[in-house]
Amino acid sequence: SNGDGTCYVSGIGSCTDTDIVIPETSPDGDKVTTIGKDAFDFCSNLSSVVIGDSVTTIGSSAFEYCDSLSSVVIPDSVTTIGNDAFYCCDNLTAVYISDLAKWCTIIFGNYSSNPLHHAKNLYVNNVLATELIIPDGVTAIGNYAFSYCYSLSSVVIPDSVITIGDWAFRGCSNLSSVVIGDSVTTIGDDAFQYCFRLSSVVIGDSVTTIGFGAFYFCDNLSSIVIPDSVITIGSEAFFDCDGLSSVVIPDSVTTIGSFAFYSCSKLSSVVIGDSVTTIGYCAFDSCDSLSSVVIPDSVTTIGYGAFAYCTKLRSVVIGDSVTSIGDGAFYDCYSLKNVYYTGSETEWQAITIDSNNSYLTNKTIHYNYVPENN
Repeated sequence: SNGDGTCYVSGIGSCTDTDIVIPETSPDGDKVTTIGKDAFDFCSNLSSVVIGDSVTTIGSSAFEYCDSLSSVVIPDSVTTIGNDAFYCCDNLTAVYISDLAKWCTIIFGNYSSNPLHHAKNLYVNNVLATELIIPDGVTAIGNYAFSYCYSLSSVVIPDSVITIGDWAFRGCSNLSSVVIGDSVTTIGDDAFQYCFRLSSVVIGDSVTTIGFGAFYFCDNLSSIVIPDSVITIGSEAFFDCDGLSSVVIPDSVTTIGSFAFYSCSKLSSVVIGDSVTTIGYCAFDSCDSLSSVVIPDSVTTIGYGAFAYCTKLRSVVIGDSVTSIGDGAFYDCYSLKNVYYTGSETEWQAITIDSNNSYLTNKTIHYNYVPENN
């Protein structure tokens, strides 16, 4: 120790050790609160670490390139783990904790701060975490909290949680079921990205934002209910969710982000709510099972490539508030037969229609169309 509570290798352990216990008090009599930057980096013989209960901070790159490290015990006292703290600890297989609620609040600098990125297996009180129930009282699940935790098969998030952080469950490839409590307002960016086995998601009625890439490549997801509270569906939110066959976008949603449903190859039915103003670029690109779509009167902008390569799209209804149709919005929609427009021919002529939309503009436009549900 250097007298400020920072733990370095000297007096605690050395790079020749295989197992290290970091005590609450250093040999100099100081309380150990911080494992310093680069403290044990490149200690290639190190196989296990037990961190003492007084430590609150694990510094950046603290265990970087400890490529023999297989297990780590992290106490409830830890609140911050710096950037790349466990970077390239490729042989980690187990992370041990005792307080799940405290784990949810740790501030991780980046994905390599969390030892789970390599270890994949989380043990809570020495029991492998498979069916995870977040304790009542937890208000936020922090960024990166459970990313790449392969041991998880199901997660229940209680009503006390308000925010699910970025990358919170990214890469949990065995996760099949998630229940999100009714108080959650934000599902963070990439929160469930690469959860390949995720088939069932229940989203609570307070969620307003589904973040960027939130369910990206969840290709086993077969159904999703988007509650009326949602305002924004972020870019790439359901990118390549091949299992989705139908989606109802509620009237509360105003924005469908770019690539939001890109390459959802089984998506055959989409209902777009009456408050959507913008369909982002490539939002439904390559949804090659989609046969018809109704774009409501609220929509003003259909983005670049929004429905490109929807090769089975046969009919489209376009609302009379649309002012611009982006480049290639309907490119290669070669099955398109009927285009219905709810406005007049004069209004249609006033729309800015960019290039590569011949599959749309070369059709007979049916003007002043009144949708059946009106």
